[in-house]
Amino acid sequence: MAQIPNEELVNKAVITADALATQGKLKPAQSDKFIDYVIDETVLKNNARTVRFRNEELEIDKIGIGKRAAVPKAEAKDPGVRRGINTSQVKLKPETIMVPFEIGDNFREINIEGDNVEDHIIQMFATQLANDMEELYVTGNKLGHAVLEEDYLGSGSTTKHVKDNYLALQDGWQVLANGGNVVDALGQNIGLGVFGKAIRAMPTKFRRNKKALRWFMSPDLWQLYLEKLATRATSLGDEAAGGGGHGPFGIPAVEVPLWDFLPKTVEHVTLNGTTAVGLLNANVSDVVVHPETLADVATDAYVETTDYVLDAAAGTIARTGGGAIGDGDTVKVTYSSSPQLILTHQSNFIVGIGRDVRIEKDREIFKGVNQYAITAKIAVEYEEDTAIVKVRNIGTGV
Repeated sequence: MAQIPNEELVNKAVITADALATQGKLKPAQSDKFIDYVIDETVLKNNARTVRFRNEELEIDKIGIGKRAAVPKAEAKDPGVRRGINTSQVKLKPETIMVPFEIGDNFREINIEGDNVEDHIIQMFATQLANDMEELYVTGNKLGHAVLEEDYLGSGSTTKHVKDNYLALQDGWQVLANGGNVVDALGQNIGLGVFGKAIRAMPTKFRRNKKALRWFMSPDLWQLYLEKLATRATSLGDEAAGGGGHGPFGIPAVEVPLWDFLPKTVEHVTLNGTTAVGLLNANVSDVVVHPETLADVATDAYVETTDYVLDAAAGTIARTGGGAIGDGDTVKVTYSSSPQLILTHQSNFIVGIGRDVRIEKDREIFKGVNQYAITAKIAVEYEEDTAIVKVRNIGTGV
């Protein structure tokens, strides 16, 4: 029997209303097809371990062996040593996300696709859900970034900020990587020097199979590296100029589309007296400072030079002593950092997606709209922290 394309399976098993189970909860096979779809739509397809679950929490067993298993063996003598295995668990706690949207009667009647427009729009929202999930996997931070109210809600203040509650659901890989091996590039531009520092920071036991390692970075950072290669009067330079490129030190590179060139970062910093406190990154930009308690109410940011002093190049912040920030107050500092990259094993990323996916439809007769909600549970983790290298403070030049 001929194989049905994955996208067609999604349309047949998930999107059409007559395929929905009671109350919109997808059947196991439908749910698996939908999960396949949202994974295939992202860069994670071949670069992450996907775990499907039904429980509220998921524990993944890890089994390892100590640093050395072999011992000397003398003739006819028991070595007197027995090696064991190390066991531990990776815990994933999923969070529930929803995509709510409406399709009006007038739009459905006048568009050129007619009744088929509903299936098409739901497909588009499913694709956007895949992108939103990847954004959370990469840039999530439980502290919660400050974001303009209009940018977050699509309406509201263009000058006041609220907490990004979506990205605060989970710590993404950029944050989780801070618990691994961190290298400060000190402003050095992307190149073999930076890649070499990252490899040397990786424990040797994880370097043996370089083909299983991956460089993860923003497309713009990879573009800078290709531009650097293209300046070389060699066949490798010609290849880079033609849009190709090699894997630095034999390690394939993965461009992550939703990884910003200057990644958004948020920290909570306690300011005592007028002593400067160092941020995690130097050469910061687009800095906004708020009370640590920033939430859903749109709030004005603190004012630089009036409430705080910032040294963007050094990455430090201090109270002025005479502004609205009190002595000992903890503030939320949201900023754009210098470029970053992560080196890790291809299967070290873990994406947890719950099988209890719902696509529900309702009718609002007074508004004349069909209402939809796509609901899923997701979680994100690394399997092995010591197999991660994060390089921060990379330069922005070629």
